[in-house]
Amino acid sequence: MSSSEPITNRKAPLSAGLRRNWRLAMVAGAALALAGCFTPLYAPTAGMPGGVAEELKLVDVGSVRVSGGDDAMAHELRSELIFALDGDRTEVLEKRYRLTAEVRTRQSSPIISTSTGRAASGAINARVSWQIMDIDTERVVLSGQQNGDASFDRTDQRFAALRARRDAEQRLARQLARQVATQIAIDFRTGRHQTGSAGGS
Repeated sequence: MSSSEPITNRKAPLSAGLRRNWRLAMVAGAALALAGCFTPLYAPTAGMPGGVAEELKLVDVGSVRVSGGDDAMAHELRSELIFALDGDRTEVLEKRYRLTAEVRTRQSSPIISTSTGRAASGAINARVSWQIMDIDTERVVLSGQQNGDASFDRTDQRFAALRARRDAEQRLARQLARQVATQIAIDFRTGRHQTGSAGGS
């Protein structure tokens, strides 16, 4: 009598193609799950029917001071903050909050020309410290710090060198304004300005 071979439950190994498709399916499933949890920053909510953008319009941009820079950079930063928070200003709203900011800048020369021994480029590093105060209670409800930098070319022509530095300061002001406005929008979205948590960002 012939003996039969033992029966096992071992499954055949997946082919390389099936393993690849399985991994892709898992990644796609995870992405869909995360997409379901994602909410756009400026989308309306139950507490903010008009979205964060409408809440930002209630912020008045007060004084902006720049240490180590000039008045032009302070003016540029303030103008960019007003536009970032208040947009096109199609309607005048009574302000509830006031934003003030102070910027400290430092200039460096990261590249030195080997032929002349002079700086071939410059860089401006800046840190902006800002705070938002409730106008009625005069209580600071939000505060934070953001960093930025901008580089510029240096030449032997004095006017061209000054113009290059001025352009770098303007770029840096726009960069800092976007960072500050984005952080304020995040804090407003999460309700930090209502909980009194004014710690640095």
